[in-house]
Amino acid sequence: MLQSIETLEDGSIIGFWLIEETEDELIALLDNRSDMLDAMASFSSEKRRLEFVATRVLLKNILKEEKTIAYTPDGYPFLTDNSYNISISHTGKYVGIILNKYRKVGIDIEKISDKVLRVRDKYLSEYEQNFVEKNNAKVHLTLMWCAKEAVYKIVNNIKIDSINQICISPFIPYIEGTMEVQETYTDQKSEFVVNYRVEPSVCKVWTVK
Repeated sequence: MLQSIETLEDGSIIGFWLIEETEDELIALLDNRSDMLDAMASFSSEKRRLEFVATRVLLKNILKEEKTIAYTPDGYPFLTDNSYNISISHTGKYVGIILNKYRKVGIDIEKISDKVLRVRDKYLSEYEQNFVEKNNAKVHLTLMWCAKEAVYKIVNNIKIDSINQICISPFIPYIEGTMEVQETYTDQKSEFVVNYRVEPSVCKVWTVK
């Protein structure tokens, strides 16, 4: 089910899909069904197949036409006609896409769960952990996880150390807002304004550079 499509002030287009359909129902929403079935044949997981086809359905809803998504050797998505830069995320039954014709984009969606409480040391510096709100820790930690993932997708280098080279400035989490993030891996040491929304079960985060 299409949740939303929004054109942002910078020209980016962002869309979200909640998977409530069966695999066959999703495939029926596409024109190139035989190609889709061939591509899905390699996936043994039903969840992976649903994510794969729902992503293509969402992209069609956003652009009003079907386009081919391919992947770099490192697993980053791109459109084969190079009409837009694209970033994709999925968690549970949610799929998100952000597109921009000229600028790099990154998106991440994560379910709000206790997992972030257990793994915070794996993605946050000690400095970042110290400003997490104790009475809202799951949301705060999930937003920070998403922010680092979104920036990581733009930097597009597997060598980056996300704990120490993607740095989040202190912020108070609201239902909707922004975070300031800097990467120190590249010579540019780029700064990012990372947007977020908190929903009852998920955090949605995106950024454009």
